[in-house]
Amino acid sequence: MHIYETHKMKDPRLPFIFHVTHRQKRAQETICNWHENVEIISVTAGSGLVTCGEQRFSVVAGDVVVINQNELHSFSTAEEEMDYFCLIVDRSFFLANHFDSNDFHFESKIKNEALSALIGRFGYFWESDKQTEPMRVQHLRALALAICLEICEKHASFDRNPREESHLLSCVKQAIGYIRAESNRDISLDELASAVGLSKYYFAREFRRITGYSFVSYLNVIRCEKARELLATDRLSVGDIGRTCGFANQSYFTRTFRMHTGYTPGDYRKRHQREK
Repeated sequence: MHIYETHKMKDPRLPFIFHVTHRQKRAQETICNWHENVEIISVTAGSGLVTCGEQRFSVVAGDVVVINQNELHSFSTAEEEMDYFCLIVDRSFFLANHFDSNDFHFESKIKNEALSALIGRFGYFWESDKQTEPMRVQHLRALALAICLEICEKHASFDRNPREESHLLSCVKQAIGYIRAESNRDISLDELASAVGLSKYYFAREFRRITGYSFVSYLNVIRCEKARELLATDRLSVGDIGRTCGFANQSYFTRTFRMHTGYTPGDYRKRHQREK
């Protein structure tokens, strides 16, 4: 059961996702995810930690990180904050330009000032509008192609053979898919370890090492993620939403939701309604 992140591109002319992210120091590790598209991170300030598969490494301002296709990854910070640009390039863009991102294995961590500058320039045009930059779409496509060429030509190996993944990483991905699919009911560590075919204690230790979360913490984060969606879009009561998302009682739901979001479920719903 491999459930991975999918990307919705708002403009078919621009098959990209771009955002600027600020992470507070000692911020909780992001939820591990994976996807078919190439993700490029350009650190602009501070420092942090990146997990790619079973590898974890530190990054500082000036570093660029390339997340390979279907590579499990996450981000966290320690004693410093971290700012970074995130660019996700849909595989269709590579194919439209007559090469395939799946044929390349990218270096995870890169030092390349020209590449960082290209990503910064992409960010400038991304934030501009048609009135100030009438050729915005053309600039963005040209810059994206330049970025893709830079990482493919200088920071990748060409190999059309599918990348082999360790059995452990495959099991962790399967576990993440299982948790996401079954988070609305009670799941035990025994059940999850059995589902992926690993011993309970080995699985618990390696799941925490790779994702940065214990099984229970990860389960609660997924439940809170689903609760946020329902609180923003559904008319169910707070109690019903908690039960729908797998929380045994409302007090535990409220306590856990506040720990992960900083708001009670009721306050989160009111805040979202005010911002509409």
